[in-house]
Amino acid sequence: MHETPTTSFSEEPSNNPAIHIVYECVLQERVRESDSYVYELACAIMYPATTGHLSLRIMSTHSYRRSSPKEIPFTRHATGATTYVELLDDEQLEARIVAPDGTYSKAIYYAHGQELLEQYARQVVSTIQRI
Repeated sequence: MHETPTTSFSEEPSNNPAIHIVYECVLQERVRESDSYVYELACAIMYPATTGHLSLRIMSTHSYRRSSPKEIPFTRHATGATTYVELLDDEQLEARIVAPDGTYSKAIYYAHGQELLEQYARQVVSTIQRI
């Protein structure tokens, strides 16, 4: 198993939201195009769900040329939210949590080369685990 970073999910600071992603990378064969990968992600996002707004979306690296980002549905619960997401190679997952006072936490994950990497984080603790 591969886990990034070394901070465990249970040790996150209580002030910052925590995002735990478990994913599998599956080879998708295409007839006329080259092979590509599909990243199947299970996400658990821990934050006070009653006090914030959560936005999840998928963006391609060239989304400004293709189409607008795709919103991802999620299930809320008392301590946050959960969702299942499929990403293609070179797509990004953005998670944004906005507090009532306007402050926000944000993390962007990038799928490439059979790895899901944290590309950017602002006041978010992340763990990424490949199965």
